[in-house]
Amino acid sequence: MGLGNKIKSIERITSVGSEYFNGLYRPAIELFIESVQLAPASTAHHHAGPGGLATHTIDVIERALRQRKSFELPLNADSEIIFQQDHFWTYSIFIGALLHDIGKMITSTLIVLDNGKIWNPHQSSLLNSGANSYQIRFDQNPYKYHTQIANSFFHIIPEKGRGWLAQYPDIFSELCAWLYGDYYEFGMIGKIIRFADGQSVASNLKIGGEQARFINAPEIPLIEKMMTALRELLQTGALKINGAEGSSGWCMGSFTYLVCGTVADKVRSYLLKLGSTDIPGDNTRLFDTWQEHGYAISNQSDAAIWLIKINDRFKLTVLKFETNRLFHPSKQPGEFLGQISVIENNQGIDQNDNQAKKPVAETTIQHQAAESTIQTDLTQVTETNVKGDYKSVPDNEQNTVSTQPETDSPGSAADLTANNQKNTPVKDFYRDETEDNRELKQSNEGEGNNRGSTPNYQKLSKLPEDLKLEDPDIAKHFIIWIKEGLQERKIQVNNSKALVHVVKEGVLIVTPIAFKKFIWENKLNVDGGNINKQLTRIQDRLKTNMEKKKLHRRTKSGLNIHTYHINGDSKSAKIKCWLLPVKTIFENSKPPSINPVLENASGFSSDTENVK
Repeated sequence: MGLGNKIKSIERITSVGSEYFNGLYRPAIELFIESVQLAPASTAHHHAGPGGLATHTIDVIERALRQRKSFELPLNADSEIIFQQDHFWTYSIFIGALLHDIGKMITSTLIVLDNGKIWNPHQSSLLNSGANSYQIRFDQNPYKYHTQIANSFFHIIPEKGRGWLAQYPDIFSELCAWLYGDYYEFGMIGKIIRFADGQSVASNLKIGGEQARFINAPEIPLIEKMMTALRELLQTGALKINGAEGSSGWCMGSFTYLVCGTVADKVRSYLLKLGSTDIPGDNTRLFDTWQEHGYAISNQSDAAIWLIKINDRFKLTVLKFETNRLFHPSKQPGEFLGQISVIENNQGIDQNDNQAKKPVAETTIQHQAAESTIQTDLTQVTETNVKGDYKSVPDNEQNTVSTQPETDSPGSAADLTANNQKNTPVKDFYRDETEDNRELKQSNEGEGNNRGSTPNYQKLSKLPEDLKLEDPDIAKHFIIWIKEGLQERKIQVNNSKALVHVVKEGVLIVTPIAFKKFIWENKLNVDGGNINKQLTRIQDRLKTNMEKKKLHRRTKSGLNIHTYHINGDSKSAKIKCWLLPVKTIFENSKPPSINPVLENASGFSSDTENVK
């Protein structure tokens, strides 16, 4: 099937050396290929021809491992921890990609031996079955079943690999959550693999992968017709997104909310025009189909319909989808600039009723990412290694990028486990994020609590649409971007996920993640250049500009990067930051309260004025 070159490429990407690859990776790949035989990845969609499942899976593995090199995992951890866990994250992503569709061998595909018996991969090897040939037949079960049973195939992972993964229960848990289809817990492992999966599917469909389907394959399932129609309607603008009025849906965070009646009617109309005759006339049937196959996310009462308010004005019943499953990775819309309020415990909503029942509780989702863009939006990340060229970093900026020595075997990472260095649970030390959100919504004129009141931001200048890295005012634009993010609640303050912290010495900008986020959000790496070099160039421009205006404060040793310890159970938890004056970020407005858990560990130069 021409997979040899792909497997060699995977070996190069893992960078573990032949010994470890042949012991941990190759046996799993070989057992996988033996388990799936010539089964297709789908009956009538992508990679639908003989051997499609193996081809698709190997392709996803390669894409996911390349994407993994763009991230230092776990996110926001110290370089020591990143180094310690490096190969564990890589191996988990490999296993997650390897097993992501293998459940289809139980739920969708039947291998019928020439003696009439049905074989499945949980039985003895096909080579020992005594059969000389087999036929591939098809079964139809709910789509979600194949994810729910993927964990049952852990036996194809070498015993050494299973034991290796078990050393880090937190990583292992993310992997299992991904394989089970738990979208709320699968973390970066799931996000990276899903992005790679979408790329592989899109690439295959471009070359007509669905046209190679088996002769005996069933007709295109209803759910595939519905999703094709929905994606086309969204792509062409027939379903408008993110308008304050007249829209059919809104994107917020990782999810897209679509008006129930509108989306069902338009999908049905679209399919009828194409000649489909199996489209239910009852909207409830369509809602149930989306939910049953895992596309429409269930509400708190395990029903498909959600009740929301838009900008505290419009109350609507909607379906909730993951945005990544509706739009091509390169064509995902931006976020809605308004406010969505999700009305909880809405079990009394009639699936056919557009009038909402009396709400029990509301949870406001403002225009702020629940996680950083690095965690939620992989579409803007290039396939470059952010751990790469450290020689390009100036001497006085060596702490800007987490340095990670290269290793040619996972043994060095595994050996470090004896130190029992775990990621410090900093969220226990920071301000409560829910409380923080409530505070941000309070009026600046009202009574403040002991943590301060909400900044009263001024109207800001907007970033140029054609922003270039070579812009002489790149430092100014970076500051504007920070201010915009704070004003629009896209950048958080003083919590465990924050890019900005207020301390007694001034305002901290967490590095390098803030600069990377600036690059990705403004698409400054679209030319495919080395992101580390671009990161360094941005910081150099920013440093020069601030030095000229004496806007930042150096460390005692003359460096630009400050180290702050997180007070709590351990002093090992720390963050690296730029230190800016309060007035630079919160000009003519009252800043948030000082974060009480951060303590400077770098000291300050004696020749720099206090920046407060």
